[in-house]
Amino acid sequence: MLSASQRNLEAAKANLDSFEETAFKAAYDAMLQVARVVVLSAGYRPIDGEQHKTTFAAAGVILGKDFEGLIRKIQSFRIKRNNCVYDPLGFVSYAEAKAIINVCVQFWNLTREYLQKQSSQLELFPRQEMVGE
Repeated sequence: MLSASQRNLEAAKANLDSFEETAFKAAYDAMLQVARVVVLSAGYRPIDGEQHKTTFAAAGVILGKDFEGLIRKIQSFRIKRNNCVYDPLGFVSYAEAKAIINVCVQFWNLTREYLQKQSSQLELFPRQEMVGE
């Protein structure tokens, strides 16, 4: 799942300059996959009808207070993503796509550090870089 997340993040970065909505959705999927790794590695599995919302909320609880602000940002992107998917008039700007990619990178890197502390034997995904400011 981490490999898929990495591919989605790289796709988001690659599409940023030409296809903002595609970049936004790919970054969102990457964050969801990382959050699922956190939840599953803690022995849980979301099964309700709001799996994305529940997955991010559960990951936030598992990761702790240091992640609260980041999880709030992710939840706001989740709402924007729902609007893009289910409302054909939903528009994603370059700034929004860039912002979600950078939040994804931050989530990726902080979660990487968290997981490494939990188990130093994990083969972890590589550190990611933000897109230009």
